Amino acid sequence: MEIRQLRTFRVVADNLNFTKAADELFMAQSSVSSQIKALEEELKTKLFDRIGRRVLITEAGQKLYEYARRMEDMTDEIRSEISTGQDAQGTLTIRAPETVASVYMPEIVNRFHKDHPRVSFNFINCSDQQLREELNSGRIDLAFLITDSVHFKAVNVKMLKTQRLILVANQTHPLTRKKKITLADLNGHTVLLPKTD
Repeated sequence: MEIRQLRTFRVVADNLNFTKAADELFMAQSSVSSQIKALEEELKTKLFDRIGRRVLITEAGQKLYEYARRMEDMTDEIRSEISTGQDAQGTLTIRAPETVASVYMPEIVNRFHKDHPRVSFNFINCSDQQLREELNSGRIDLAFLITDSVHFKAVNVKMLKTQRLILVANQTHPLTRKKKITLADLNGHTVLLPKTD
């Protein structure tokens, strides 16, 4: 098992698409497929299920993903620590709701990138269901949530800001006549919410 194979596996798992992974890695798709096949043969298990054009990661693949991420991070850390006179390098994997990622992240990433041009970002949409396990296992490095409160054991949590929420409705909707709306007022009305915010 080689580090390059684990990196190839991780990129396929992130994209769930061999063609996109090959493009990202600047490799031929056949090379990506042969590296995954070699890993599967060495581990004696399937890492991906191919159903028609869809690629799904297996349970064994999900376990390997955690190790592959950690190995990549350790490799980057070794390079960063051992190589003298070089900037920090590697990948930060961040879970963030789309609203946070699109509104707040561009400026933050731009500023960070000026100081650390060799660090790349991997953004994934956010839900709080497995965040603690993902943070503790090293699958992700950082997460942002829009929530009233969150309590995770062995995870550093910090509130960054309070955000005012605005309810938007058609001007003929009965709730638009109210100056203030409580949760009880929403009872019986259809409310559309972002999936992960």
